[in-house]
Amino acid sequence: MIQGSCFSLRHVRKSEISQLVSLINHPDAKGDFLPLELMLQGVAEKRMEEESQSKETCETFLIIDESESIIGRVFHFKTIPYFNGREIGYGMFNQESRGKGIMSEAVQLLTDYLFNTLLINRLAIHMHVDNIASEKVAISCGFTKEGIARGASFSRGKHIDIAMYALLRDEWTTR
Repeated sequence: MIQGSCFSLRHVRKSEISQLVSLINHPDAKGDFLPLELMLQGVAEKRMEEESQSKETCETFLIIDESESIIGRVFHFKTIPYFNGREIGYGMFNQESRGKGIMSEAVQLLTDYLFNTLLINRLAIHMHVDNIASEKVAISCGFTKEGIARGASFSRGKHIDIAMYALLRDEWTTR
């Protein structure tokens, strides 16, 4: 478990997978920017089973508030095979918890965890170019904008541009 100021980060328990799938699939969690694709219970169970055996490709942490409720998640995964790094993803399920800096703190805790435990050189965060809230998280955690990947993702019936941010190990150690 990783302790934050008013929350903790911990791995998903098997008994929570059904609840997590419901939270991920809820329209409020998707907001205006995430794809409308629904996660299947079996897919989530298989992914969590694989994560429990090795964190080499993916690892998910729930953001748990002081009352033990799931309010969000942060995760990392291997993207490009020849990159020495990981991509970070995140989402806040609880509307009341948004805009309070919780996600920025959770991403910072995950960043510290990854650089302290893995021999990687870079972390990346990618988001829809219009997702200002996600961009604020990346910037507040010290990530630098590297550019725009035009038409890089397909969501809601159209191709969209993706803003790309990254943080290198030496930037993390000097902050």
